[in-house]
Amino acid sequence: MISRYISVEKQGQNYRALCPFHDDRNPSLMISPAKQIFNCFVCNTGGNAIRFVQLYEKKSYYEAARRLADMVNFKHEAFTAPLKVVTKKEQALNPLIKAINDLTAYYQYTLLTEAGSEAKKYLVNRGLNDALLKKYKIGFAPLDGEETVRFLQSKGHALKTIEDIGILGGTLDRPYDINQGRIIFPLNNKDGQVVAFSARGLPSEKKAPKYVNTRETKLFVKSETLYNYHNARELMAAQYVYLVEGFLDVIALDRVGQKSVVALMGTAFTKEQIALLRLLNKEVRICLDGDTAGQMATLSVVKDLITANIALQIVKPHAAGYDPDDILKKEGKDALVTALNTFIPRDDFIFNYYLATTKRDDMDSNKKFVNDIMHEIILKLNSRLEVSAMIERLAEASGFNSLVLTDMYESLRKRMQTRNQALDTVKQKLPVRQTLNKVAQAERFIVYQMLVYPEARAFFDAHVKVFTHEVHRYIANYLKEFRPSEKVNYALLLNDIQTRFSDENKINEYTQELLEIETTLESVKYDEDILNDAAKTLNYERELQILERRHQDELLKAPDEASYALLKAKHIQARRELMKKYNQKK
Repeated sequence: MISRYISVEKQGQNYRALCPFHDDRNPSLMISPAKQIFNCFVCNTGGNAIRFVQLYEKKSYYEAARRLADMVNFKHEAFTAPLKVVTKKEQALNPLIKAINDLTAYYQYTLLTEAGSEAKKYLVNRGLNDALLKKYKIGFAPLDGEETVRFLQSKGHALKTIEDIGILGGTLDRPYDINQGRIIFPLNNKDGQVVAFSARGLPSEKKAPKYVNTRETKLFVKSETLYNYHNARELMAAQYVYLVEGFLDVIALDRVGQKSVVALMGTAFTKEQIALLRLLNKEVRICLDGDTAGQMATLSVVKDLITANIALQIVKPHAAGYDPDDILKKEGKDALVTALNTFIPRDDFIFNYYLATTKRDDMDSNKKFVNDIMHEIILKLNSRLEVSAMIERLAEASGFNSLVLTDMYESLRKRMQTRNQALDTVKQKLPVRQTLNKVAQAERFIVYQMLVYPEARAFFDAHVKVFTHEVHRYIANYLKEFRPSEKVNYALLLNDIQTRFSDENKINEYTQELLEIETTLESVKYDEDILNDAAKTLNYERELQILERRHQDELLKAPDEASYALLKAKHIQARRELMKKYNQKK
């Protein structure tokens, strides 16, 4: 299941992956199909499949379970009922969602009336039929923005709610819709809920801004939005997703049969958008505009996707700089299909980009060109043949001797190796886990034995009876209540933790302690001698604590120094006897 979200690599019976819950450069996430658990050894995030979906998609437990059931086509009556609002945040957003849904329907209706005739004509001329208009919920905001506000108020929406969805302008006396007179492209969140709008001016409005987006609201965070993401997400069978710049580019690809496509909407590429693409677990085919700005954005996206370890392809830029919508409009469907399936190797794209954008008319600019190619391409190559070929290509473009460039490469490579070795040395010397005290170590050992060997549970009942650590007490009670005579299923135990507690910190604490026990004691066999030693340690420490508390109470009540001295001697003797009872050394 996790491989649907991130790339994984088999390692023995388990899998390794880059952890998506922190900035991971070396695979630190362990996935055990046999135990049905995952765990990161760096950020200490772990759990079962439901927990992964919950954390990755930022959903509630029930939503994550339902999402997982959909992914594996598991049918159960618990997942047939509509999702109910479960959090206070969702309850607070309900009025906004109702208002924006009513407004979206109103915009769609208006496009089909006489008031929207000019907008409808423009959209039809751009190739959008009724099916596409309906699919993307495209509409038109009436020229009279006050009329839109009155409509929403007639549906029972307060003026404050209308303001909170980001469309209100004017004054309290004359409020109006700031999208008035514009074509409306609804923007959806990753689950398909409309959260905002991008309003395009009519072609007849020459002086007005071309697009006006809704300001950020409680529903809409621009950096967390990719246009058409919810539709692309449903195409589980698609092995790739196209990344384009605008709404009409998305629709252009849809018109030629490419439905797995999302758009940046002209925004900078953000870490939240990268996370959304990682969630799709598909190859990203970058198809941004062919002009200078579009190619600059392509380079930035390429670097970010490489850093995020997301597979990518780069659609070869159109010779005339056309975007997908332009290609479809000016050259036809076949030309766009061909263009979408014509790719340029990543290194060739980067080389050509710097070659085209660097003047190289003086020594400094030429040196910058060489440095860019060296760091962005050559130092990242694994094959010495590829290195040699790229150096020859760089020598021809820059005019520098290839021997000089080879010496530069070797020097930079050695410097990079030295730095990486130093970083590895530091990591090895840093303490990974805090040293546990004797009681915690003993309890962990007994807990592990109880999880794996049912006979250890009988030993616990006879010789230990109770743990001091809260999580260990919970596990012991769980085993008694639900799994009295069988080897525990870690995924089910983690599931019980997630459903039993509502406090996220407590869930994390219990989950991590269980995973620590599982990973650190994984190869330990059943051993009653060690169990006896562990039980002695626990019982000794427990009796010692009782003895110490009683001693403190007695000392506080001592009437004089002589009595105090006698009590101290009595306590020393009692400690010696306790140590002798449990064979404890000083």
